[in-house]
Amino acid sequence: MIGILGGSFDPPHNGHRFISQYAMMRLNLQEVWWIVTYKNPLKKKSNSYNYRFQQVKKFIKFRRIKILKIREDKNIYAIDTILYIKNKFKNKKFIWLMGTDNLQNLHEWKEWKKIFYNIPIAIFDRPFYSFNITKCKALFFFRKARIKNILLAKSRSILPPSWTFISGLKNHLSSSFIRKSK
Repeated sequence: MIGILGGSFDPPHNGHRFISQYAMMRLNLQEVWWIVTYKNPLKKKSNSYNYRFQQVKKFIKFRRIKILKIREDKNIYAIDTILYIKNKFKNKKFIWLMGTDNLQNLHEWKEWKKIFYNIPIAIFDRPFYSFNITKCKALFFFRKARIKNILLAKSRSILPPSWTFISGLKNHLSSSFIRKSK
């Protein structure tokens, strides 16, 4: 199974690497593919796509973390990215990786229910955001689809909709914090 970590990566940081390596360990993943989004529709301002993509290329030093470049018009929204990779790599199994910091607005993502119906999701604990899990409209809607992450790690045939919450080790870094501190 391959983990998919999408985002603006503005800038890439050790928190992204940490989640990727932790996911490989906890979920028994072969590798994690980072997808640098062309544009995040929920963010007003970010550096150019080419600049962010080059920063990610320089940052990744771990052979099991790959960068997947997708045509710009295919990865504006998470659902478009998911459908694209599922169609392009039909023989591979994927899981969507995300931090709890994304839960607050998850129900505002384009076709958010379709995301749950197309790919299993692993949600990683992030300090100070974990309290949001109980308020998340999307997780409430899919509350019966929650599975234990130990089951996910042992199985290669978990079908969507399914999601798991992964707690444990935490990393406090965020791209927003890094941008503000510059």
